[in-house]
Order: sequence, then C-alpha cells, then structure tokens
Amino acid sequence: MDHPNPFQAPAAELLADKPADQNLCLYSIAAIGLSTFIGTSVAGAYFISQNLKALGRESEIGKVWAMGIGLFILMSMAGFFLPESIPSVVFILPPIYGMNAYARQLFGPQVVEHKAGNGRFVSLWPVAGISLLFCLSIAAVVLAIALLIGFE
Repeated sequence: MDHPNPFQAPAAELLADKPADQNLCLYSIAAIGLSTFIGTSVAGAYFISQNLKALGRESEIGKVWAMGIGLFILMSMAGFFLPESIPSVVFILPPIYGMNAYARQLFGPQVVEHKAGNGRFVSLWPVAGISLLFCLSIAAVVLAIALLIGFE
C-alpha cells in the first residue's frame, strides 16, 4: 500500500516549554486586584506600570497612569454626585474589575507564560503594604483639600 495512513498523527516537532527568565519578578493579576481594592485604582496603575517596566514596555506606562488616575477621579466624582441610597459596592467593584481587565489585556499572556515556566512573582504582602501607603496618602490629600475648602 502506497497510501499513507489517514489516521496516523502527523509527525511534528514538539516544542519544549520555554524556561522563564529567572531574573524577572512580576506582579500577578491577583496582586493588581488586591492593590486596587486597598489603594484605589492609582495603586493598581502603579503595579501595572511596574510589570510593564519589567517587561520592557516603558512606552505604555503613561497610558496606564492616565487610566488609573482618571478612573479614580471618575469614581470619586460619581460618589459625590450620586445619591446616598446607592450601595458602596458600586464604587468598589468597577475599578477592581476595570484594572484587572486592563492588566489582562496588557500583559495577561506574558503572566500566564511566566507562571507556566515557574517564574517568580512578588508576594502579596508587599503589595498590600504599598497599597495601604497609597490609600493613606490619598486620604491625607483628600482631607487636606476638604480642610482647605471648608467642606464639612
């Protein structure tokens, strides 16, 4: 029989998993969600920018900061103008979801590949601490502005 077997698997070279760069230490998508929860979208933008810097994509950092600060201002303004009967979860969940989705869109496949190659990730403890510092500094700025304009 000169015909090849149609049921035989094709002869293909299997690709070995690329080993992760052992010097590269990234923040996980969960870390970005945690930072946004604790320290607003500004903290989430900081950690996204750190990942982009580690991946060598410094040209995109300006857009990330604009997104984080813009989202923070938008949610703050919504909090001032919407009625008090709206539950506070409306102001918490959209920024977390938005920053996570933005991070997945920017570097989701690279993080998954890094994890598959046993790459290193930063612990969530420093993320929580830095995010808490963002939260405290934003609260101090808001309090100072409220005292300056006489808002009670």
